[in-house]
Amino acid sequence: MALFSILMVTLFQLVVIYLLLLIVSFASKSLQPIIYAAIFFFFLSYVGITILIPFGKTFLQLFEPMPGPYAKLLIGSVFLFYFSELIAKHVAEAGYESIAKIAHLAVKIAILSLWLPQLSTLLDTLSKFIIK
Repeated sequence: MALFSILMVTLFQLVVIYLLLLIVSFASKSLQPIIYAAIFFFFLSYVGITILIPFGKTFLQLFEPMPGPYAKLLIGSVFLFYFSELIAKHVAEAGYESIAKIAHLAVKIAILSLWLPQLSTLLDTLSKFIIK
């Protein structure tokens, strides 16, 4: 029942945001990108806090029996990648495609750096197998 209420509140807020965007379309043309970006990031943070973080915690609990931090790293990497993709598309649509590509590349490098300790452990294990 709690999930249903969260879904209904989110749908209601989507309607409110749609109405705000319609009102913004009548506003000054120079203010539209700023207001649109503010609404986008506000709604993205709201969805992240109310839906994605609880879903991620529940999803992580499914993989607790797995050894090592691989499930946490994999799920965290997926969330970071999709948030980066969403924000990069938003920035690219605003006309800043080069900045969007650089930001998306930076997130990809950050994801790879999260995996470096496990990769070094894997390389150590493989090198021991090759030497023997």
